Amino acid sequence: KGNYMYNHTIAALAITEAYGLTQSYTLRACAQRGIDFLSRAQNPYLAWRYIVQPVNNPNAEAPHYNDSSVTGWVVMVLKSAKIAGLEVPHECFEGARIWFDSVTDDQYYRTGYVVKGDRGARLKSQVGKFGNSESMTAVAVMSRVFMGMERHDPRVRGGAELLLQSLPEWSSENGTSKIDYYYWYYGTLAMFQMGGDYWRTWNVKMKKTLVEQQNSDKGTCLHGSWDPVGAWGSIGGRVYATAINVLSLEIYYRYERVFR
Repeated sequence: KGNYMYNHTIAALAITEAYGLTQSYTLRACAQRGIDFLSRAQNPYLAWRYIVQPVNNPNAEAPHYNDSSVTGWVVMVLKSAKIAGLEVPHECFEGARIWFDSVTDDQYYRTGYVVKGDRGARLKSQVGKFGNSESMTAVAVMSRVFMGMERHDPRVRGGAELLLQSLPEWSSENGTSKIDYYYWYYGTLAMFQMGGDYWRTWNVKMKKTLVEQQNSDKGTCLHGSWDPVGAWGSIGGRVYATAINVLSLEIYYRYERVFR
């Protein structure tokens, strides 16, 4: 129940991209309804969260009804919808821009999850088992690029520099795992758009880390999948782990670069 905005947004992304590929009349109506819902679900404080802000509580504090994670998924949907020719209100992008700026610090350009300075979220059962990552910084870099910000903007370049300091790595340190498929996915999206040395450095580590860990036992039904051992694997399972890693490895074919 508490995650329905995640569920809707990712489903809307799938149907919107399917429409963009096929231009199916049937898919267009469904995809547009998904975008319309996201537009209506945008909170008065300019972004999105797990739930829509209650009408009877319009004065709630902003952080309770906004977060960078859900907002990043929404930006991807809106970008895909715009490319596909669907109707996307400009206010949706503008609100997302303002939100990311409000939770990005001015020194390192690290982006927070719900407030400036935080290092993202972890499941209560996983606290201490997985280290902090630059997930929300990666989300913000990708979103800013998709929303038209220039490559040389300090918020874009500064965020990318932070990602270079935390490359994909299948390892642990002092009992704390560095495996985070979610971060690697958004980092891949962001660094692919950055291009140049940013992408070359990230791509080498990403390919090595993911390809070497894919199950290669052709004698079992696990062949081709990834173990759900990352930071969110305990709730997403093997389907999540495999899907999000495949999306990372599809980056070469999935999007064109904004920066030519």
